[in-house]
Amino acid sequence: MPFSAIPMSPPAPKAAPAPTDLQAVVRVDRPLVCAINHDKDRERDGRTTVVVMQPFAYEHSPTGRTIWVPASYVTDFASIPQVGRWLIPPFGRHAIAAVVHDWLYSVGEPGKRGEADDIFREALTELGVDMARRNIMHGAVTAFGAGGYDRAEATWPTQFMDWRTGKPLPPPAPRAAFFGEGDPAVIERVKSQSAANCGP
Repeated sequence: MPFSAIPMSPPAPKAAPAPTDLQAVVRVDRPLVCAINHDKDRERDGRTTVVVMQPFAYEHSPTGRTIWVPASYVTDFASIPQVGRWLIPPFGRHAIAAVVHDWLYSVGEPGKRGEADDIFREALTELGVDMARRNIMHGAVTAFGAGGYDRAEATWPTQFMDWRTGKPLPPPAPRAAFFGEGDPAVIERVKSQSAANCGP
C-alpha cells in the first residue's frame, strides 16, 4: 500500500488571549487526519507528501473566515529545502498551519497572497511555534512563495489523490469556487465528505 494513516490533532486548547493588533487568534475546528505517501515517485523535491483523508476547517477569528480543506488534497506540510530541515522539519507543531497555507496557495486567489501568509503566521502563533521559527517560516514564504502562488491555476488539476490507491483525482470544484468564503454549495459538499473515507 502506498499510504499509511496518521491522526493529527491540534494541541489541547488553552484559554485564548484577547485579539490585539499584534496577535490574532486562529482556531482549528476539526482535527486534521492524513495518509502518508511512501511512494518516492510522489515526493515533491525530495519531500514526502500526504493526503488529507477527511475535510477539516480552520477558523480565522479576526475576519470570521472559515477555511475548509477538502479530503483528497495533497500537501507536503512545510516546504522546507533539505538544507534547512535540521532546523525546521517539514512536520511538527507547525503542520496544521502549513497545510492550511499550502491549501491557500493551491487555491491562489488573486490578490490574496499576503492574506494567506498572514494567516500562516497567525496560525503558527496559535499552535505554539516559537518566535524564532515562526519568523523564519513566515519570512521564507513571504520572500520565496510568489512562484508557487502564481502557478495555482496550472497546478490545480494535480492537487488531489485517492489515498488508498495513490491515483490522481479530479478537483472537487473549479479553483474559483474556493475564493473568499467559497461557493456555498461547494463548501457544503466539502463538509459532507464522509469521515468513513478514513477506513482501511
